[in-house]
Amino acid sequence: MPATNRLAPAIRSVRRGIMSTIWGHLENVHELTAYVPHIQVRTVLPGGIVIRVRANLGAQTLIARGTEPVAAADLRENEFVELSYRHGKERTLEAETIYVRPEQTVVG
Repeated sequence: MPATNRLAPAIRSVRRGIMSTIWGHLENVHELTAYVPHIQVRTVLPGGIVIRVRANLGAQTLIARGTEPVAAADLRENEFVELSYRHGKERTLEAETIYVRPEQTVVG
């Protein structure tokens, strides 16, 4: 049986502009201390497998908490985020949007 190229559909999807998204907790924000500003998001897959995704922050990266835009410096560790990213050059991930779940207020 001939081998199939299982990566081809994923590559075409990226070229068409489809973004991948991961939901998880913000682990690190390296805006000023790193050569390339980036964030790291941690999520847990079924079976307890922990994965971490690091995405570079660029001038085009949109960051919002609720409906309000925020700066990367205002992100806090352990906040729950939705990170949409594209595959960049040299096997890097480029953050497109970072949506932070607004803090929930307890009414009582």
